[in-house]
Amino acid sequence: MKLLLAALALLLAGCATPQEAPKPEEAFKFGGISMPASGKVLETKYERGIDVMYRVVLTLPAEDVPRLLEASGFAPGALKDDQLIDGRRVYREVTVDGTTVHLSLFTT
Repeated sequence: MKLLLAALALLLAGCATPQEAPKPEEAFKFGGISMPASGKVLETKYERGIDVMYRVVLTLPAEDVPRLLEASGFAPGALKDDQLIDGRRVYREVTVDGTTVHLSLFTT
């Protein structure tokens, strides 16, 4: 029985295909983010289970961060909020470290 389970585990592991990296545009649409032209995406990650989460790391001139927030519908001075986007509640968190901006966009 153990041998059968081990063989099944190896078979399933061999059939797994790596998940394609998400496109930043998918994350921006999911989170209602309007990216300024001056921004450059460094990394996009995607997790899906019961909930969906995108994490985006980008570089953006410090003077354009307020433009990103305003164009994306954040309240003045807010770096966290939640919005109803395409019929689902999306929680959005922005962390700024110099010219590096981290976006966490997720449902719960």
